[in-house]
Amino acid sequence: MLKCLVIGNGPSLAKVPNEFLDQYMTFGSNRIYLKYEPSFYCAVNPLVIKKFHKEISKLLSIKFIPKMYASLIENVAYKLNISKEWKFHTNALLGVHEGWTVTFVLLQLAYMLGFRDVGLVGVDHSYQYEGKPNEKLRAVGPDPNHFHPDYFRNVDWNAPDLKRSEASYLMAKRAFDLVGGRIVNLTEGSKLKVFEKEDLGLWI
Repeated sequence: MLKCLVIGNGPSLAKVPNEFLDQYMTFGSNRIYLKYEPSFYCAVNPLVIKKFHKEISKLLSIKFIPKMYASLIENVAYKLNISKEWKFHTNALLGVHEGWTVTFVLLQLAYMLGFRDVGLVGVDHSYQYEGKPNEKLRAVGPDPNHFHPDYFRNVDWNAPDLKRSEASYLMAKRAFDLVGGRIVNLTEGSKLKVFEKEDLGLWI
């Protein structure tokens, strides 16, 4: 099966060697470029796109950006249609659902491009914050929720919705299972229990 890595931006990613990531085709999002430039890049959150569009424009990755914000980013390869239908879309060119986590979008993109053996890294699925799910918050000081202290520093961000994210991940698992594929969680210390866990060094 065609293999790839879907990279989250949790604190554990700081421990993952870039040399490991270099072995595979990679999907990354948001400010992943503070550590690594993936093969395929996606951002769907307007707070991220509007604040960091100049940095995103410099990436050489194949970029997927929602159609409504694509004009802010240079060299966008694919303009995404954001669907209101909460499901795992197997043809992301027709539409994707955000699933309350951009990682769900990355999984839809990986599926569309033919990857059937997916390893998740940096998907800690754990956050420190005060507020309600999806609430717009102001990040102050070093960021404890991502791999780099400046990831979200003194900027607005949306609090995670872990419950609905998990429901989205379950949809992704079922979609891959139906075609004999698999999604394996390689993230050290991850709180996400939807996918089978495996050690990074043992993923084959």
